[in-house]
Amino acid sequence: MDLTCPACRKHNPDADCCTRCGADLVPLVHIRQAAQQALEEGRHCLQRRRSSDALRAAEHSWQLKHTPEAAGLAFLACLHQQQFDAATRWYRRAQLVKPENSGIF
Repeated sequence: MDLTCPACRKHNPDADCCTRCGADLVPLVHIRQAAQQALEEGRHCLQRRRSSDALRAAEHSWQLKHTPEAAGLAFLACLHQQQFDAATRWYRRAQLVKPENSGIF
């Protein structure tokens, strides 16, 4: 998993610390893992038609890391709940967020 150091902006593939400045990247790895875990939980909930739980998990994932996948899951959960205004907001977020690996971590 490629991480960008928040201190010096160097890209670091699979490193626990920045190869340029030595910054500890482990907390960023944990945040990414937690965001991915929340996203997987949300997908699981949506498959079981538990859209409220899916939305909650998608929002948690989004809070940890803004990804199109988290916004897309929230969009689908809102559609399932017929919350069309919220679904529109999540759709826009999914369109505006940068693709994976382009942000700080």
